[in-house]
Amino acid sequence: MGYGILEAATADEAIQRFDESDGRLDLLIADVNLPLGPSGIRAAMEMRSSLPFLRIILTSGFPPSLWDDQDAAELSELPSDSVVTLQKPFPLRVLLQIVHRLVGMPVEEAVAV
Repeated sequence: MGYGILEAATADEAIQRFDESDGRLDLLIADVNLPLGPSGIRAAMEMRSSLPFLRIILTSGFPPSLWDDQDAAELSELPSDSVVTLQKPFPLRVLLQIVHRLVGMPVEEAVAV
């Protein structure tokens, strides 16, 4: 779709790659529950402390009402106008529409897949 992507398996790795990119990031897509270390929300909060206008998509197999207390509290600290939560499973087209909305690309241009 023409996007540059930085991949990471853990929140710590994501933060490291973010730091290595000198904070040049338009959008973070993170799973709430990660296998090791901090959650995706923790990574989002740390990145937003350096990049206040970072847009975020958080994915989870559970709705926010079933997240643990810390994740729910941290979600409430993030600005709702730049954070979207997606419950898995979700169709790729839904993810792409949200990505395009958050980064400002017209959906018609990018969803010609």
